[in-house]
This record gives sequence, structure tokens and C-alpha cells, in this order.
Amino acid sequence: MSQGPPLDVSIAPTLVMFIRHGEKPNSHGAPHGVNHEGEADEHALAVRGWMRAGALAALFAHLPNKSYPAVQQPARVVATKPSSDAKSHREHNTAHPIAQRLALPVDSDLERGSEQQVRDNILRDPRTTLVVWHHGELAHLVGGFPISNAGDVPASWPEDRFDLIWVLARNPGDQAYTFTSVNQGLLAGDLTT
Repeated sequence: MSQGPPLDVSIAPTLVMFIRHGEKPNSHGAPHGVNHEGEADEHALAVRGWMRAGALAALFAHLPNKSYPAVQQPARVVATKPSSDAKSHREHNTAHPIAQRLALPVDSDLERGSEQQVRDNILRDPRTTLVVWHHGELAHLVGGFPISNAGDVPASWPEDRFDLIWVLARNPGDQAYTFTSVNQGLLAGDLTT
């Protein structure tokens, strides 16, 4: 992974968190995707994904929590914007309950493929940020930040994992972030260690 652009420590956040959207529908049968009104929607979350979105909203609303020392309540929520090429609403479906619970807007101005713009945008805003992005681009997005332990960043987000939080943290004045991966442990079947 690259070290990314130089970090302007006067404005960059000290914590940036990344999650994948909640569970998605199966492309060949159940579980099916449903929108927020319960109507069939192949571009929305599966029921378990909606459960995860609600559990994440509760988790982030009740931080700080000694069970999640690396995670903080975000002051900003960023999510992938659906496009004609990437029609998924799952990132926004996951981000919206979190943002709503925290009384924040969802910043969904950028679509998949604009990871450099997302990084630049985050580095110009001091707020603790939660990013809900398409999992296929998350390793690229995260890897572009200046990271002291860049070799620890996985080459890709694990295809079968919806229960992770990737965290970039730095002390004020540090020029690079430290990467850690946190297990959510929110739903039955989630890994906890």
C-alpha cells in the first residue's frame, strides 16, 4: 500500500472509520433485498443487513464504550452515492440509520470510483468520520491514506465479512495513521475475536 498524500495535520481528522454496507441479497433467491418500506429491491439490504444497520446505529450512539476502545462516535457520515454503473443503495441504507440516530446528514455526493476525492475530502475536514463504502474499493480507499503500518491493511475487504470496522487513528501532530481492524460483534454469527 502507498503512503498516500502528505497529511496536513492542522486540519485532518484524528480518527476515520470504514465499514462495508450490511448484508446484501442473494442474486439467486433468498435472502431478498428490501427497501426501507419492506418492498422488494435487489439494490437494497437483506433483512439481516437492516438488522446490522440498526445495531450499528445503536453502537455509534452509545460510544464511547470500553468494549470498543478504538471506535468513537462520528461527527460526519460519508456513503457511496448510487450511480448508473453501481446501483447499490446498500451503503446509504446502512449509513442512514446511523446518521439519523446521531442527528447528522449523510454525505453521499461521491460515487464508487472516486476514492481519491473521498480521501482528499476527508483529509480537509477535522471531524471524526465514518465511511460506508462499497467493499470492493475499501482497501484501495483506506490504503491511499498515510499509514505507518500500511502492510497491515488487507489487500481487499474479505468478501464474506460484513462485521468489521477498519479504523485509522493518529495522535495530534502525527504525520501518519495507524490501521486496526475491529470486529463489530453485533449480530449472532459475527466474529468477536
